[in-house]
Amino acid sequence: MPDFFILLISKLPFSDLCLTPNTNLLNIKNANIKLGAKGEIITNSEMKTNNPNIFAAGDVTGEPMLESLAAREGTYAVEKALLGFNKKINKEIIPKAIFTDSQFASVGITENKVIEKLNACICRVIKFTDIPKAIIIGDTRGMIKMVAHPKTHVILGVQILSPMAAEIINEAVIILKNKYTIEDVIDTVHVFPTMSESLKIVTQSFFRNIKDTSCCI
Repeated sequence: MPDFFILLISKLPFSDLCLTPNTNLLNIKNANIKLGAKGEIITNSEMKTNNPNIFAAGDVTGEPMLESLAAREGTYAVEKALLGFNKKINKEIIPKAIFTDSQFASVGITENKVIEKLNACICRVIKFTDIPKAIIIGDTRGMIKMVAHPKTHVILGVQILSPMAAEIINEAVIILKNKYTIEDVIDTVHVFPTMSESLKIVTQSFFRNIKDTSCCI
């Protein structure tokens, strides 16, 4: 445990359309802390800076600049500094949401990123016109896309454009965190009818034409 530590968490405002942390207000150079190209504080996976006695968390560490991520980083930084815990954050499974109408939400990586890494990808896109709950509430705008590993079928990313996308994405976070496969989600019983059932339906679409399938299969 260090003799002392400083926890740095920055919130609004930002400059340059919210892409640049205002670390210039923190006298960073006096602490000999390294900064990135956009002025963000560089940290390792345990929130530690190059100064072993100083940790940084939140928006000062750069993108993604999300309140939920800042809170988790701050907790881990304090636990590491005071208790010696070694929890790490996997930023590839941090959910993001844009509260437009309809909403957009995503977690994990995209089809293009998977292809860059593996030279192959399997993915499916379904429209909310195929989701029973969307039909019931009379709002079938949008679609959901799921990306998976071509060999293991582990789900690697989910992108949703729909009403309540920010609500649906939370289940996708659990799926990615636990490295569930397409088959795992298919075998998980979902409440019918719900918007989150769309995650099960899109996994089913990897193996069958969902338009020809009973809603509860």
